[in-house]
Amino acid sequence: MKKIILDQIRAKPDAFLTYDQYISLALYHPDKGYYMREQSKIGREGDFYTTPAMAPVFGEFLGKWLCRTLKEAGLPPVLAELGGGSGQMAANVLKGFKKEDPLYSDRLIYRIVEGSAYHQAAIRHAVGDDSRVQLYHSVTDLPSCEGIIFSNEFFDAHPVKVAVRDGQEWLEAGVSDEAGELTEAARTIGDEKMKRMLREWSIPLHMNRVEIPLQMIESYETAVHKLTRGYMLTIDYGMERDEQFSPLRKNGTLRAYRNHRLLDSVLDFPGEADITFNVPFDLLRSQGETLGLEEAFWGGQAEFLIKGEILNELAHQADFDPFSPESRRNRQIRQLIMDESISDYFRVLLQSKGIKKP
Repeated sequence: MKKIILDQIRAKPDAFLTYDQYISLALYHPDKGYYMREQSKIGREGDFYTTPAMAPVFGEFLGKWLCRTLKEAGLPPVLAELGGGSGQMAANVLKGFKKEDPLYSDRLIYRIVEGSAYHQAAIRHAVGDDSRVQLYHSVTDLPSCEGIIFSNEFFDAHPVKVAVRDGQEWLEAGVSDEAGELTEAARTIGDEKMKRMLREWSIPLHMNRVEIPLQMIESYETAVHKLTRGYMLTIDYGMERDEQFSPLRKNGTLRAYRNHRLLDSVLDFPGEADITFNVPFDLLRSQGETLGLEEAFWGGQAEFLIKGEILNELAHQADFDPFSPESRRNRQIRQLIMDESISDYFRVLLQSKGIKKP
């Protein structure tokens, strides 16, 4: 993958790749990209953990919640999951949805956006020959729908541009070739959308670097336009604006993980490491309002789970066997809502479109 990237740089007249171009190659190159490779990325054998992988009860609870929410709003049973990954989430959501209402579940249409052929095969393996499941390569391919479009750790996998401060001026950081090694360089910003976001975002003076997620915003806007009536549910690793622009993060949040280890640079091990950033939820919230969405919930994942009555999922045991399925399930639920749990790192944004308030 490194050679492919170096060849791309050398083919450019200015010998410069913007960070979104570099990340697109490192993550999504058809043959060598990290997400396209036929290799497990999640769990002990991979490079990172996800909530659905660590706690299957999360997906099952979400399936029940999605079922109830569709019915309460008088919506048809249509779901669209952005970023299907290994299919663990889909399998557990389908299980929970059926438990909540078997007859309604029979009419369910479950659409999944997943661009990786390897992961599409994994999804098919996870859900079996379920005819309700439909696979799409991109958000653009999704049909328009009434229902719920939801995602879990989808937007943080989008390539981003990177701005670096040079005195009073912002420059665009990128990747160049120095004696056969990938190295960072900076140049004058030429992208008008990037310039406009930097002007309108009111970035504090103490910030030295900041990610400019133009592709994330484009995907989000496309998904919103696909939704004719219903809800957008976004669960992701992200922060409030004040946290995002804290002095502690003055050098930005773009980072890479390999074998569960934070790498020194996102330029290390391209194609072999996951590259991610903190989702700036203030942009999704403000853009949603601009596009006519109403905010129904905004907060931490634990708060969302408790408000959604996940505590009702606790099994009242007659025995005290710590290895029983009931005990394991109860531990998963408690771990999802306890302080200093994985939920502390995730935020939930629920937005509605065309839903009449009771």
